[in-house]
Amino acid sequence: MSGGTHGKQTMTAENTKRARPARRRTTPIALTVPLEASGKDAQRCSFTLTTIATSLNRHGAMLHLNRELSVDSVVVMQNRHGAQISARVVAQTNIVGDLYGYGVEFVEGDNIKDFWGIIFPSSQARR
Repeated sequence: MSGGTHGKQTMTAENTKRARPARRRTTPIALTVPLEASGKDAQRCSFTLTTIATSLNRHGAMLHLNRELSVDSVVVMQNRHGAQISARVVAQTNIVGDLYGYGVEFVEGDNIKDFWGIIFPSSQARR
């Protein structure tokens, strides 16, 4: 992965592309997790990269890549335990230089196993 994460931009209407309105079903947890991501970039070139995910939640995360992906494209993520899951790109933001942040949501939805290995607070506890 090239470049650092210093000088991060916050997501604004000017630097974010969205396929649909943002909706968070669970509160994100501020952790950084290494993983491997693979798929096809916006130029339809296959890639497999070691990277990180941040802002983890039960249904997805923010994926950091130095590849430009299309909103609605699908990436396969593999965690350090070898578990794989498909995730759809729902938002894109430029972080710095050629590093992008992608909001991704798991394709399997509510039927997923705990990919992150984290116990998230129940959504009923927030009410």
